[in-house]
Amino acid sequence: MSDNKFLYFDTETTDTQVKDLIQLAFITDDPEIKLNLFFKPKQEISFGAMAVHNITPEMLQDKQYFENTELPKDGIDPEFKGKTLVEYLNFLAQKYIWIAHNVDFDLEVLRKKGIEIPKNICTLKVARNALTEGNRDLESYRLQFLRYYLGLYKNENKEHITAHDALSDVYFLRDLFQYLLNNTKLSPEQMMVITKQPQIIREVRFGKYAGKTLEEISRIDREYLIWIAENMTDNEDLAWNARRVLDMDITSNSAGNLTWI
Repeated sequence: MSDNKFLYFDTETTDTQVKDLIQLAFITDDPEIKLNLFFKPKQEISFGAMAVHNITPEMLQDKQYFENTELPKDGIDPEFKGKTLVEYLNFLAQKYIWIAHNVDFDLEVLRKKGIEIPKNICTLKVARNALTEGNRDLESYRLQFLRYYLGLYKNENKEHITAHDALSDVYFLRDLFQYLLNNTKLSPEQMMVITKQPQIIREVRFGKYAGKTLEEISRIDREYLIWIAENMTDNEDLAWNARRVLDMDITSNSAGNLTWI
C-alpha cells in the first residue's frame, strides 16, 4: 500500500453532453507536482455549465486548444522525460492512481483527449459504500456536502479555497480521500474494485415510497422493487441495487430454510 502514488484531479467542461475540456487541475502528495491549466474549447460553453464552474468564454479567449497547449515548466514530475502535455498526462496515468469524485465523468473527458487512465478511484462510489446514517444513505454525497458533513473544512488550508474551481476541488478531494483511507477498513485496492461497480444506493428519493430503503420496500411491496429492477433503464445504478436487495432476500431465505431443515 505504501508504494501507491495518488493523483487527485478534476475537470471542468463546456457541458454534460459533448464534455469539451476547458480546465484540468491536479495535485499529488508531493506539493511540487501539480498542474492547473485552462483551454480554449471548440464547443460553446453552456449556460448551465457556466452556472456551475463560473468559467466564461471571455476568460478563455487567450488560451490555446488542448492540442496546442504547451507543457508548463513548473510543477512537473522530475521523472518525466517527454515534451508534450499529452505525453505527460499518459506518463502520469501509468505512474499514479488517479482519484476524482464521480471519476467516470472525468475519465471520459480525458479519454476524448487521448488519455487512458488504467488505475483510478471514485471517491463518490467509495463514500456511498462506506458512509451511512444507520442503514440509510446520507442526505447527499456531493463533494462539498461531505466537506462540511465530515468536518474536513475545519482543518483545511484556507489559501486553497476559491469559488467553485477545479483546483480548489482537488484539495477538498484529497482531504476526503485521506479521511476515507484513515477512517474505513478499505484499502486503495478495494477502493479500485468498488470504483468498477455501480454506486451503492440504499433508499429511493421519489415516488410513493420516497424516503424508504430498498430493504423496506422489499418487505412491504416486493413487486414494486422487482419493477424497479426490471424497468429503471434510465437509472441503472438504482436498478442494480434493487437486484442486489432482491438477491440478498433470496440468499437470506435460502439460508433460513437450510437452518430450519
